[in-house]
Amino acid sequence: MRSRGSIAIVGCGPKGLYALDSLCEMARKSAMQHYELHIFEASSHPGAGPVYEPGQPDFLVMNFPAHMIDAWTQGRGPDLVSWSRDMGIDVASGDYVPRALVGQYLFWCFDRVVKTAPSNLSIRLHATQITRLDQRMGSWVITPGNISVNDVLVTTGHQNRSGDEMAKDRTTIDAHLLLDAAQSFAAVPKGATVACKGFALTFIDTMLALTEGRGGEFVKVESGYSYQPSGHEPALIAPFSRSGRPMRAKVQADRFSPPRDATFWARQLDLFQNALSYTAKEPFRMNVWPALLSIADRVHGTQDGAARSFFNDWHAAPFDAERCRDELRLGYDIAMGVAPPDIGWALAEAWRRCYPKLVCWLSHRELCKPDADLFRKVSVEMERLAFGPPAQNVGKLICLEEIGLVSFDHLIAPLDSDITINATIPPAGAAALSDPLAGLLRNGHVEAGILGGLRVNNSAQAMVNGVAVSGLSIIGRATEGCVLGNDTLSRHLHDLPENWAKHVSRAASAPTATILERTV
Repeated sequence: MRSRGSIAIVGCGPKGLYALDSLCEMARKSAMQHYELHIFEASSHPGAGPVYEPGQPDFLVMNFPAHMIDAWTQGRGPDLVSWSRDMGIDVASGDYVPRALVGQYLFWCFDRVVKTAPSNLSIRLHATQITRLDQRMGSWVITPGNISVNDVLVTTGHQNRSGDEMAKDRTTIDAHLLLDAAQSFAAVPKGATVACKGFALTFIDTMLALTEGRGGEFVKVESGYSYQPSGHEPALIAPFSRSGRPMRAKVQADRFSPPRDATFWARQLDLFQNALSYTAKEPFRMNVWPALLSIADRVHGTQDGAARSFFNDWHAAPFDAERCRDELRLGYDIAMGVAPPDIGWALAEAWRRCYPKLVCWLSHRELCKPDADLFRKVSVEMERLAFGPPAQNVGKLICLEEIGLVSFDHLIAPLDSDITINATIPPAGAAALSDPLAGLLRNGHVEAGILGGLRVNNSAQAMVNGVAVSGLSIIGRATEGCVLGNDTLSRHLHDLPENWAKHVSRAASAPTATILERTV
């Protein structure tokens, strides 16, 4: 049996799991080639990683339905719904399940992949966090451990926030601390006033940790929810952000009736694909965005230009308390089937339906600056409109605001509070990298594209000045902008794990002289 060096996967959450599974599949197809794989994952549940840690509280739920979670390709293993039922857990396809349950599923998938790995792939798991990668003599040296490999894949996901900002003010704490009950009470005593920086999904988690996580109870009622306090809550939770704009609720599948059928959407997707094929100096501004707006108009059955008018009004100015309150209620009522879908819902649905095609079109493409600026503005707002929390969590937010525990009176300027909670996450792309990616950027082994993501090719190889960096690959949030749509558990939106596995398999089987020539 031939042997050609070794491979490392740095970070083994879902993206690392998918890469591991893809490498196993490639190893089965090349039985005469031996592979040595080192996996570096500091969390106690590889496959899940810290984001889907199985020990987190059950009130933290997914923001997309259970039927979309499947760690396997070609039906080689159970999706989340099937696995849950095999475990004796009743999960419907439209349920927004606890993240802890998803973590259990992903950890089970990791265990299965390792246990069924082919004999020509040896796997060693290192429960450590990597701080440095150095290129030496055509190999990559990993610190700590001083382990040398020929190919390294970095899939470290959410980057760590720098402590510099937190160190400036001892009254500012990070939202993740609230998920541990003991740390939560120590950091935020009952009766405290809390300003919460950020008004997106992490704010929802924070709000629930300070209420439901402290023994409070939400009760479903006809208009949404009522809340029974435990007496351990803060006196006030006041979110603030740059825009004050909330996220729209995702629909409750058993309450919402889609206004358009599959035949309609097949036609719209064909039209959108045609728009993607047009050439223009500014293709996003001239072709792609107008096509999405026109689809939204047709979804809603309204006059041309309605979606554009809605979007322009939506992002024209920061929201005040009244508009925020009204938008949350409207989005919730639409999601629960109480109100008919508006043009905002139609635009969000057009974005969701066209998103896989948009991912294929934009990934690995360098937009011109005007197009890049427009895309950034559009994508930020569409994240709020199309990829918000499940309706149940928006209903809970509405309830807490109505009883005065949450206040929208400080959406733009923060409350003068006892404590400030940072409920933001570091941005995707290269703007807030931690090591080892930050070191690779400093040393010129990676570079960022115009949309901010680290540049990679369609095999996930890092690209610098248009040339692939030998032996270095990246998959995940750090590439957002070069690759669109990394914040997903979908195994089908991207084929980077499979392409990476094919690439490293070819590299491992190539003659040594060829490899050396390519790395000079």
